[in-house]
Amino acid sequence: MKFVMERSNETRIERAQQVKKKRRRLILTINLVLISAIAITTVLSMKIRQEQSSSAMPKLAAVNAKQPQSIDPADPHKQVTKKDQVGNKEPENRDPSDSHNEKSSGEDTKASQAASAAALQKAKVVYLTFDDGPNQYTDQILDILSKNDIHATFFMIGSQLRDEKSSVERLIHEGHYAGLHSMSHSYSKLYKSGGSDHFIQEFKQEQALLYKLTGVKSSLIRAPYGSAPQIGYNFRTAIYEAGFKMWDWTVDSKDWSYEGKPAKVIEQVKRQIHRKQEVILMHEKKQTVQALPQIIAYLQHQGYSFAVYKPDHHVVVNFGKDIRL
Repeated sequence: MKFVMERSNETRIERAQQVKKKRRRLILTINLVLISAIAITTVLSMKIRQEQSSSAMPKLAAVNAKQPQSIDPADPHKQVTKKDQVGNKEPENRDPSDSHNEKSSGEDTKASQAASAAALQKAKVVYLTFDDGPNQYTDQILDILSKNDIHATFFMIGSQLRDEKSSVERLIHEGHYAGLHSMSHSYSKLYKSGGSDHFIQEFKQEQALLYKLTGVKSSLIRAPYGSAPQIGYNFRTAIYEAGFKMWDWTVDSKDWSYEGKPAKVIEQVKRQIHRKQEVILMHEKKQTVQALPQIIAYLQHQGYSFAVYKPDHHVVVNFGKDIRL
């Protein structure tokens, strides 16, 4: 009887040990599965973050565009006339050694342009832009710019070009850029017609008119009232496919709202200036003419150099951050 009881106790102990071993194995298996799942989840999460990070990286703003007018590489502000181009035409019979000199000259020009672009990115640069001209204030603005040896970008309304043709010719001759600002500057016509067709039509019409009057084909536009929120992705695609580039601004002087208050215009500019590259929106108004000399002096004191838009050194400045424009 005693032997049977001892045998029964041993059996129970063996079974208990086996159960413990099974539990340990089960727990170990579960732990391994959990660790594997955590590892897989971590790897996938890292890959997703890397993909999102790479897709969200900002792209270079400097992209090439078609040049509306010929430019002398030795003097970027000087236009090359048709007479200059004819005078520089190569004769048909050339010395073979000239091709080597041409290649070296071309490489030097490219190197110079690359160096200029690199310097532009490092320096503090400001673009002065003027909307809604040409008008009675255009020549006054040009006088101030000429006195300070500064070139600016003008976004002009097409319906005013003929009446102010002499001012348009002057600003182009003096090295400023003639940009496009639509024919009508009408919000309802440009944005409430159900699509981008009328918008594109107006800018193509102005582009053709400017070319007819001056011989300059401009490709840079500024949408009246800015591109946001009325110009979405599909609208921007239409602008891109029409061959235009589009600028908004980084600093809004709000000069149009400060009639007779040039000090307020200056205050707005000072308050908003802080980036290494700024595009200042101004209009051809009396108060802007009065404020401009002090604005220029302030920007110079802050260490900014002044730049004019150049298609071969295009920078992206639109509210949608669309690198196509």
